[in-house]
Amino acid sequence: MINPAQEKINWLRLARSENVGPVTFFRLIEAFDTATRALKRVSELKSNIVICSKEKAEQELEEIKNFGAELLLFSDEKYPQSLREIPGPPPVLTVKGEVDFLQRNCVAIVGARNASLNSINFARSIAVEIGNHSIIIVSGVARGIDTAAHEAAIMSGTVGVIAGGINTTYPKENEVLYRNITDYGLLVSEFPFNSSPLKENFIQRNRLISGLSLATIVVEAGLRSGSLSTARFSAEQGREVFAVPGSPFDLRCKGTNRLIKEGATIFENVEDFLISFPHLRQRQEHANVSEKFPEFAIESRISDEDIKKIREEILQKLNHIPVAIDDIVQELQLSPKLVNIALIELEMEDKIEMNLGRAAISSH
Repeated sequence: MINPAQEKINWLRLARSENVGPVTFFRLIEAFDTATRALKRVSELKSNIVICSKEKAEQELEEIKNFGAELLLFSDEKYPQSLREIPGPPPVLTVKGEVDFLQRNCVAIVGARNASLNSINFARSIAVEIGNHSIIIVSGVARGIDTAAHEAAIMSGTVGVIAGGINTTYPKENEVLYRNITDYGLLVSEFPFNSSPLKENFIQRNRLISGLSLATIVVEAGLRSGSLSTARFSAEQGREVFAVPGSPFDLRCKGTNRLIKEGATIFENVEDFLISFPHLRQRQEHANVSEKFPEFAIESRISDEDIKKIREEILQKLNHIPVAIDDIVQELQLSPKLVNIALIELEMEDKIEMNLGRAAISSH
């Protein structure tokens, strides 16, 4: 029997390990059932994964607790169902504030940092009106449209998704807004405590803004605006994208106008939006997490020698031309789980390369 407290620490250790992104993380969990078993196996292999130390994970948990925040694992009941449905969901989230907002209907409102006054006022008005329908407003706590949307939705409910650690305020001018969101709304981060908001983190954050939301409304955005990445993620995640049309002479509207050309729905008023999205008021989904990732699954009695033989068989079957994993399973007449364990180990040892469900001998 695996200790729940120990499993939580090991889950965080695996999530914070170098060269372990969300896809690799969940492949390891799927193969070995628990983070504890996955860490044990990774430590036994020669791989490029640098495991986060137990001391570092325990320190982060202590810092999160002292800050008044909470760590949510993907396997926790409080983890938002909406994020479970997206590709590459974060294995862990750090949250501070009204955690129950994660189970509510949410809509993202995003846009330009250097937004026009008219667009800022429009963002405020629609945030208030949407909030009046018991819908939570999600945004990225940036300057401009994000700030306007959050400020207008403070009393009805807002979620701020940030690109640094849960204790990192960026931009500094939004310090009061950060405090108000944690007091009345919810702040969310997938990054380690004390992390700086690095440039590459913002794109990663944008997939969570759209992932938490049933729809994304882009109020104003230039052709290089990060809001366009949020809209792209929203479409890829199977969510609705709305864009507010703007003047063709205003560079800050070029991005939203292009979204409309590419198929985004024109956003004219909140009532039209709600009519076209009636299930916003009805959506009540609760996943049975234990069915997908049981915390204490019973491990089959598989010896290292068995896995070694499977690995050798796989290497004999592969060359530099990628082969579908399903074909490997069929050829070897083994369970997908056994094949998956062997493939993960071979990949970690850089003996094979895997991409889009296919495997090939490594070219390194």
